[in-house]
Amino acid sequence: MKKIVLIGAGGHCKVIIDIIKSTNEFEIIGVTEKKFSEDKILDIPIIGDDCILERLYSSGVRYAFVCVGGLGNLQLRNKIYMKLKKIGFKIPKLIHKNAIVSKYVDIEEGTCIMAGAVVNPGVHIGKNCIINTSAVVEHDCSIGDNSHIAPRAVLSGATKIGRNTHIGLGSSIIQCVNIGKNVTIGAGAIVINNIEDNTLAVGVPARVIRVKDNM
Repeated sequence: MKKIVLIGAGGHCKVIIDIIKSTNEFEIIGVTEKKFSEDKILDIPIIGDDCILERLYSSGVRYAFVCVGGLGNLQLRNKIYMKLKKIGFKIPKLIHKNAIVSKYVDIEEGTCIMAGAVVNPGVHIGKNCIINTSAVVEHDCSIGDNSHIAPRAVLSGATKIGRNTHIGLGSSIIQCVNIGKNVTIGAGAIVINNIEDNTLAVGVPARVIRVKDNM
């Protein structure tokens, strides 16, 4: 099996470990973490901080994956992703065996699709995205790089999501709505209108309550 190192030893990492073990394609050699008090996460050893990544690559480990969760950490996820690419690591796409993913989708590297998620035909998902547990991405949707579709969120057909955007837990986006880049959609929101870049939108129906700094 191909050897892979995981970066970030939080709760999201546990789910990534589960996905990798469900595919039987990679051997996880360990997890890196800047601050750690345990020797293992689940049954995988924590082998040091990110300073060892270049040494691991030189030793022949060619695959890595970002295991920092998305909520509030999209900038950090992107920073780690770019560092791994600079070192030279290959960053696979990971799809849990219990996800339902059409063969007619385009999924880029670094994206993970978790158990129970449904991704239907004509969808494009960019790099370093999270399609979380039981999320639904309907036909012809487009999701920009480094975005997170949280558990049980639903994107109706032909929805467009910009890069660096978080679609909150249990939220619903109606068909053909465009959501900009660097947007946060609050948990449980129902989005019926387009949402501009760099904003936070919440409620039923969702409305913008704050303008955010550019990412």
